[in-house]
Amino acid sequence: MIGFGYDIHRLAPGIPLILGGVTIPSDRGTVAHSDGDVLLHALCDALLGAAALGDIGQHFSDSNTEFRGISSLELLRRVMVLIENHLFKVVNVDSTIILERPKLASFMDAMRENIAPILGVSIDRVSVKAT
Repeated sequence: MIGFGYDIHRLAPGIPLILGGVTIPSDRGTVAHSDGDVLLHALCDALLGAAALGDIGQHFSDSNTEFRGISSLELLRRVMVLIENHLFKVVNVDSTIILERPKLASFMDAMRENIAPILGVSIDRVSVKAT
């Protein structure tokens, strides 16, 4: 299966910036109902779309208080249950984060380490890039 996911959030001061399950030191973070992890939201959408299972909003509505502040790592775990229940399997993922600042190079391996076990693949099957 091949999927494409995309997510964008407004940045604001005083909010944590979380990408790939890693809290990134920054003076701004993403405004969101959940933890605002745009990398994992895009990954969830890519997986759901590839399996023709809708999108993240259909499964984890921002009008549902259950998902208020939820870790996007948990959302990804729940998406993987859906994927596996439909007999799909992840082979590899490739992602790109578009962000002017802060620089993310030193956090990429930690993001990959968070994502790989949830997807059930080795870390060398998870690509996270930034531009």
